[in-house]
Amino acid sequence: MSPRLLVATNLLRIYRPVAAWFWVTMIVCVGVGMTVVSRVTDPTFSLWLVIAGAAAKYWLGVVGILLVGLHLRQFVANGVTRHDFLAGVAIAGLVVAVLFALAVPLGHAAEQLLLSLAGPLPERYPTTSPGTALREFGHVLPAALAFLACGATISAGFYRFGAWGGLALLPVAVLPVVAAEALLGVDEHGGFDVRFLPYSAAALVTLALTAVVALLFHREMRDVAIRRGAA
Repeated sequence: MSPRLLVATNLLRIYRPVAAWFWVTMIVCVGVGMTVVSRVTDPTFSLWLVIAGAAAKYWLGVVGILLVGLHLRQFVANGVTRHDFLAGVAIAGLVVAVLFALAVPLGHAAEQLLLSLAGPLPERYPTTSPGTALREFGHVLPAALAFLACGATISAGFYRFGAWGGLALLPVAVLPVVAAEALLGVDEHGGFDVRFLPYSAAALVTLALTAVVALLFHREMRDVAIRRGAA
């Protein structure tokens, strides 16, 4: 197995139980919450889209922050080059982002199925279909990648340049997240919507800014000195 695939495989193994507990928590919270809402009134929104759609992005942002301080020294100390570490991070990050983006429409379908077991779906509930599932996936994936790149770049900036340098790079690092939140969001009915631009343009802007920030992350980390005190 190549070093970069080894890095990706190990990162996926490390975060697999954490991700499993995360999604179990989401399922339980949404299941309980939607049961309570449906007993009180006819839901006009999808609680799964509101909670899981946002939490999936934030979870990846936190993982991005942990990648540098928690894992860089560990892998380099075991003979992995910085180049292979960064490539492995990119592979693992893409895999997790895709899986998390898939979980959102799948969870929406499961939520709709459970609601339908209790009777006809509420009239204003945002129902799912193959078309809406594709739209939900297409909204979550660019945003998930944006949060991941943002978290990793923020962490790398502080790791390499210290507090003041990290703060100076912060406005650039958050650009993809700002674009994702402004252009690709959840509407008042708990469904995904676009703002200001058509979806194709909104996704392209978000992905382009994510690529720029990912390049900044690579430049920050490709020859960074390894700190003795880093975890």
